[in-house]
Amino acid sequence: MVILKPVRLTKWDSTDSGNWLKNSLQQDSQVSVEEETLSYPQLVCQYVGVPLDYDEYFAFLYTQVEQAEGKLIILTDALNKVIPSEKLQSINALFEIHKKEKGLSPNRMVAFMDGHALLPRLKDPQLNRHLRLVLISVLTKLQSAYTEGTLHHEYRRITIDLIKWIFNHVEPALADLDFRTGLPGFLWYGEATPSERWFLAFLAEFGFHLVVFNPLGEQWPADMLEIKEEQSYKFPKMASDLKPLPAEKPDVVGTVAFQATQEINELLHHDNSGLYKPFQLNSFLVDPLRLKTTEDEAFLLAKERAMVRPRFAAANGTVTLPVIFAKMMGIDQNRKRFWANVHSLTEREDTHVIREFPFTKERKANPLFHYRDALGRDGKLDPEKMRRANWWTYGKLPAGTQAAIGEAISRHVNKPLLMRQGQETEEELKLFAFAQSMQLPGFALRLIQLFDYPQFVPTIFIYNEETGPDLSRADANALCIMHQLGFDIIVVNPKGHQDIERWIREGVYDLHWLSDRSFNEPFKEEGAVQKILKRFL
Repeated sequence: MVILKPVRLTKWDSTDSGNWLKNSLQQDSQVSVEEETLSYPQLVCQYVGVPLDYDEYFAFLYTQVEQAEGKLIILTDALNKVIPSEKLQSINALFEIHKKEKGLSPNRMVAFMDGHALLPRLKDPQLNRHLRLVLISVLTKLQSAYTEGTLHHEYRRITIDLIKWIFNHVEPALADLDFRTGLPGFLWYGEATPSERWFLAFLAEFGFHLVVFNPLGEQWPADMLEIKEEQSYKFPKMASDLKPLPAEKPDVVGTVAFQATQEINELLHHDNSGLYKPFQLNSFLVDPLRLKTTEDEAFLLAKERAMVRPRFAAANGTVTLPVIFAKMMGIDQNRKRFWANVHSLTEREDTHVIREFPFTKERKANPLFHYRDALGRDGKLDPEKMRRANWWTYGKLPAGTQAAIGEAISRHVNKPLLMRQGQETEEELKLFAFAQSMQLPGFALRLIQLFDYPQFVPTIFIYNEETGPDLSRADANALCIMHQLGFDIIVVNPKGHQDIERWIREGVYDLHWLSDRSFNEPFKEEGAVQKILKRFL
């Protein structure tokens, strides 16, 4: 019989976790056996953040696993939730009692688990008792984590997951246990669900070793596993997004020049440095922030780089883009100033001028099946599900561009910027927005691929002379998506008539009344002489 008495390490060599785990019971000064009690050093630590090179990071992670020679097991994405049907029936019976009793205490819950054969029967009675005491302790902490205690809706799910994982992971580890080499260690990488966090807490309290790789710098390992500063090693930076754990150790290594370049880039070109490399932020998601402006500011700010606009920011994988969405009713009495403002935008390659409608085709197919297939558990459109679907129409674009479009469509469909028409229901409105968003105009796709977020913002300039068909609802939907993508949009109706107002909700754009109305004011192209003169100014 063995009584476990783990003693947490306060210091450890962060470069050599694997070797330490392999030889953890070889250090006589830290290991003692008194009658049936085994005191041994326990490693519960975390690596916070990432180095400058991700390949180097994953190579380091796998090196620790290799050096441990079987004493460090990767648990991430390997947790087994399979459970025999008879045990599932016993779990349901247990929670019927739990419901009837209006919440069993942790002690009674574990006693009932024993009675329903929902805990392993280990050969060693001391280990058997230790497992149950640790589970009571963990369930007590779980109970105190919720105001509703054991009646909280997550309590059942977490408890069931703990039962499954104790059978599928803890019992096998203890069945093959050799106390001459000690308990194994488990490695966790990245984020964790509530159930996963509580299971890791159970493992740590039981006496297993735990090594956590925490690239996002999350707080839960310190809180749930009681990891202190001295058990944390910090890499130079925090990851902005979680890269998947590769199935095997990378067989690539950075040169000295590559590593030096990475260090310089980190020093000079971090998210809010203002010194951005070309397309540095184009893997970021876009969060558009509409600027409330005067009519003069709309033209002035449209010519400014995004990074010098008010409230521009880049952090945590998201770039906040201050953008313009303005409608001009009428035309400026000072025509020279007005057309100078217009030409200062339209001469740019990243401005697209629209003078005829419709400029996009309306899709008539019923998208209900595709729409419902792309909904997440929260009932909202899931960008990742859309991108994985075979009907996704933007699959040829770069991954970052697809992510930006997916997020823009998701925001717009979940909370449409369009107004309902007639007897249209909210779901019908969302279906219309979803269907039309799957076919953005070609010029919009070209502009988004050329869009370097901190730099000049693409502009959609609409001059509606009303000489042909009206601006359609599909056109308005395309404008809403382009706004969500971070484009500037300026609409001029020289007659002062409504166009986008028929389709787009009030408050989505600024409305400016200019000093004059013109019922015969064709779009004025910039003269050749003016173009030539500008080259010398």
